[in-house]
This record gives sequence, structure tokens and C-alpha cells, in this order.
Amino acid sequence: MSSENALQKQAKQATEGLANAPLKKKIGFFSAMMIVVGSCIGAGIFFKAGGVLTNSANSVVFAMFAWILAAFAVIAMGLALIEIASARNDNLSIIGWSQTFNGKLIYKSCKNFMVYIYLPLTYFFMPLYVVMSIQDGVGALTNAAFGTSADWAIMMVIAIVMSVYFIVVCGVSSRVGNIQNWIITCVKFIPLVLAIGLGFAAFAQNGGQLPPDVDWGFKPATQETANSIYSFATMTPGFGLFIAVAAIFFAYDGFYVTAGIQSEMKEPKKTPLAILFGLIIVTVIYLLIAIAMSLGASGGNPFGFADWLKAKNLNWLYATFQILIGIGVLGIINGFALWSTRFMEDLVLADEVPFSTKFAGKINPKTPWVGIMYNLVISLPIVIIFCIIGGLGYVDAVGYGADYGTGVAQLYSFADLMGTWTALLAFAFITFAIAGAVKNRSTGLVKVQKTSYFMPMAICTIIINAIAIFFTFFEPIANLFFLFRIPTDGWSTNYVQDIFVPRLMVVVVLFLFIALMIAPIYIEEALDKKKYGSLDNAQIERAKVMANIKGHSLEEEILANLGIERRTLLKSWEQKALNRNELTVKELNVIHGEFASEVDPVEELISTSTTKTTKASSSKKTTSSSKKSTPAKKASSSKKK
Repeated sequence: MSSENALQKQAKQATEGLANAPLKKKIGFFSAMMIVVGSCIGAGIFFKAGGVLTNSANSVVFAMFAWILAAFAVIAMGLALIEIASARNDNLSIIGWSQTFNGKLIYKSCKNFMVYIYLPLTYFFMPLYVVMSIQDGVGALTNAAFGTSADWAIMMVIAIVMSVYFIVVCGVSSRVGNIQNWIITCVKFIPLVLAIGLGFAAFAQNGGQLPPDVDWGFKPATQETANSIYSFATMTPGFGLFIAVAAIFFAYDGFYVTAGIQSEMKEPKKTPLAILFGLIIVTVIYLLIAIAMSLGASGGNPFGFADWLKAKNLNWLYATFQILIGIGVLGIINGFALWSTRFMEDLVLADEVPFSTKFAGKINPKTPWVGIMYNLVISLPIVIIFCIIGGLGYVDAVGYGADYGTGVAQLYSFADLMGTWTALLAFAFITFAIAGAVKNRSTGLVKVQKTSYFMPMAICTIIINAIAIFFTFFEPIANLFFLFRIPTDGWSTNYVQDIFVPRLMVVVVLFLFIALMIAPIYIEEALDKKKYGSLDNAQIERAKVMANIKGHSLEEEILANLGIERRTLLKSWEQKALNRNELTVKELNVIHGEFASEVDPVEELISTSTTKTTKASSSKKTTSSSKKSTPAKKASSSKKK
């Protein structure tokens, strides 16, 4: 079969099943945009707003600058991803971008991170954050604990049930997942509006006075504990700014899941535009909430409203506020579940996860049962193991207290620990992909849909992200060295529980994550060399197996994958398998031809807007000219008369 037919065959297979479903059952542009909003807005804005204010030396102005800088970086990232996303034709999102624009080490590390760390941990700590917010609300009215000797175990069961529900339901039906996203997004807008209203109301009632712990300019808090005195972040607002920016990234984490459900959209080419508009909406909402809570809530977070509402006998309002925040977090789980089952199946078809050859032939184009199974098998054991470790073996490092129940404060602290690095590492891999795409502009090895704004947006993103990520990685390591200066006694806090264990474990988890991302790469390579003699031979044998499963020849399998990646340069093993060093002109034309009729959605929007403005302007000029000519015509007529 010809190479052109092989690529066309792959394109046809990529659009079968759900991608070929009736349009009424697929996700529209506005719904996709709301999935971006729903996947971002949850607990992040409420959990991180106070920390951003603290890292900004309690300056409202400096904190707002941090929010604006981070928002600019994320929107610039969204614009840069428009060109990057055009280079893929699958649901892999971050993983696919790394494969296309980065080397093997970055790609494999990203894949291992998303599969073995990000996937299970999302189903571990996100359900717990749902329950914690609900407990905060219930605790304003009555005792929020279950009152057993093992409340942490009840939390574990809740987390498991919640994860299984979303994995199965969103996996079976993207339409149901879309409906759930709409419902949850509508509900989560209630606490967003409440936060804005309460913040400005409290500020107005206080006569325009800021809360006592913040100011317009820098107001370093009185450091009373060893943990706060010997801290890298409190040394200077300059360091705190970029640490605050990285914390804000957590509030935006998840926006890229929409890029991973392109096959579910009515108009897949508009996916980048949906991401961009969704990010703009999220940014406006975040800025309003951050300003409101900084002006009216003590500490700049939702808990700062508790005393103010209690003094007005409005405990029920605070309880409702916190419970609705918890419901809003469900939107993050829902959006991630829509993506995770689908990107896992793409990895199975690419033979990038264990037992791929056993399950690739069982993939159902209508329902991702294989992806659902992989999600459950990878996530549930981690949820169970980590809940046991958190409930029985960790400490209350954050200071949640005993009100949540037996072992629950320790479990929540452990969830915070596990979630510390996930969003930051995800943004780091996106930054690597953008840097690779910048390099691709000079090499041209990957065919992309070029945009005029890519380079400036990409450079801004790389600079801001790199600085923020560096300082955030450096902070816990610096804090670990500060341990040598902290006296072990003379403080009201427990040195081991409140200082030593949290600081040590944050660094341990970071290096554990790095090991989980990199170690499997070298282990797999060592096994491949031992079994096949070389890495190229291993790749060829795997490609043969997958080709046989899909009913392809080896050549068709290689060319089909090139069509997905839109890559024009053959790797060494591909050259060996095809017995040639480069693609034919016909094959290159097929890959390049996919862009012949495509127009960048943002530039098309700008162009359309400009055209309308020009037409309107021309129309006004014509109308004006006709009006001006009317009296002259009348005068001329009267003279003739």
C-alpha cells in the first residue's frame, strides 16, 4: 500500500468511534470553553490566594501584580499552545507535545509523570479537598468529624467511590461528563460571586480600611515561629513574588485537558480558541476574587470571612460558601476524568505503557473501556496506600487540628505534600514543549500551523515560567539548609512535627517524583538492550507487534505514527526499518497538506473583526459622503430650476 494511503488510513481510524459520533452528541465550542473554566476554577483560587498575599509581604498591590504577571504568563502560554497543539492529531495533550518538540528524555519523563504520578495523585487528593471544604462548612454549624476511631478510613472510602464514579461515568460518556461539567460550573459560580460580594462588602463596612494584617505597601508579618523566621520566602518580597506566581499556576492547573478531548469536539480545530477564551474568563474571575478577598478577608482567604460572618449571625452563609467550594472542586475531577481515560488509550496504541500489546486490540472506538481499566488499576491502589500512610504514618504538618476527625488532619497534610509538585511539574513540561517549538521554528522538522504571535508569547512564557519554577524548586531546598540554624527548643511549636518532618518530606517527595519519572526510562532501555541487542531493534519489534494488532504492515505503522506526530524527520530505528533515510516527496506532501486549508482561529477572529470594522468604517464614510453631497445636489437642482 502506498505511503499516502497509509497516512490517510490512519487519519480515518483516528476519526472513528466517538470522533464520528453524531454532532449533537459531541462537545460544542462554548461547552469546550466551559470545560476549560470548569477544569481550572475549583479550590485553587481559594487555597492559594492567602499564600500569594503572604509571599507578597502582605501587600495588596504587590499581590495583585503577582496575579497579573501569572495571568499574563498563562494566557501567553495558551496563545503559544495554539501553534504547538496544531502539531498533533490525538488526545495526548502535554505528553504528545513533549514527544513532538522535545528529546526522548523529556518525553519519557513527561509520560511517566502523567501516568504514574499526576494521574493517581489527582484521584487521591482532589476528592479529599472536596470533603475538606464540605467539612469546613459543616464545622461552622456543628461538629464536622464522623466521631469514629478511624475517620481517615471513611475519607479513604469516600475518595475511592468518588474516583471510581468519575472515571467510569466520564469514560463511558463524554456527553454525561459535559452535562456534569455544566451543572458543577453553574454551582461553583455561586461561591465565586459570594467571595467577590463578601470581600467588597466587608471592605466597605470597615470604612475602606484594609484588614489589620495587610497593607497597600509591604507589611512584613511579625514572625513568631521558627518556621516563619527561618524561611527563604520571607527573606524578601522579590523571592516571594516568583514563588507566588508559581502558586498561582496551581489555580490554573488543568486548563490543558481540553486539548486532550479534541476527538469529542464538533469542531476540533477550534480547540485552541476555546482554551484561550476560557483562560481569559478564568483570569478575570480570579483577579476579582483575589482583589475582593485581599481587601475584605483576614489573611486574604475564605477563612478570613468566618469571624466577620459569625459576628453578624451569618454562620449559615459561611457554611454554604464552603460547601459550594467543595462542590466546585468536583469540576476539576470531572474534567480530568474526561481526558485521562482517552489519553491512556492513545498511550496503549503507541505501546507506551505496560501490557499495551495485550490490550491494544481490545480498544473499543466507541467507549474507552481499556482506558477506564488502566485508570482504575493505576489509581485505586495508590489512593488506598497513600490514605493509609497519611492517616496512620504522617503528621499534622499544616496544623489542621483535631476537628476534622481521627487521623484526618494527618491525611489532609499528606495530601498537601503529595500535591505540592504536581501542578508545577506539569507547567514545567509545558514550558519545555514551548522551548522545543521555538527551536522548531529554525529547524522546521515538525510541520505546524504557524502564527504571527507565537514567538513573542513563547519567549514571555519561557522567561516567566523558568524564573518562577526555579525559585519554587529552590525554596524547599533552601529551607532544608535553614534547619541547621533553627534551635530545637525554646519555641512554642513542636520542632519535629511542625518544622523538621514537613521540610524534609517536601524535598524527599520532589526527588522521589524525579526518580519515578527518570528511572523507568533507563530500566526499560537496559531490558531492551538485553532482549533485542539494541534500542533500535527493540523499537522495530514493538512496531511490528502493534502493526500486526492493528492490521498494518510495518511501513504503514511507521508512516501512520508520523502522520499523528506530523513529523518529517525519520529516527534511526525508522530509517533502519524502512531501509531509507528520508520520506518521499509524496509522503511529505500528505503531512504538509493537512495544513493547506487550515486558518489560525485567533488570527481569523482578528481578521474578521478588522474586516467588520473596515466595512463599518467604509459604510460610515459612504453614508457621510452621501449626506454631504445631498445639499449640493439640491442646490444644483434649484439653480437649474
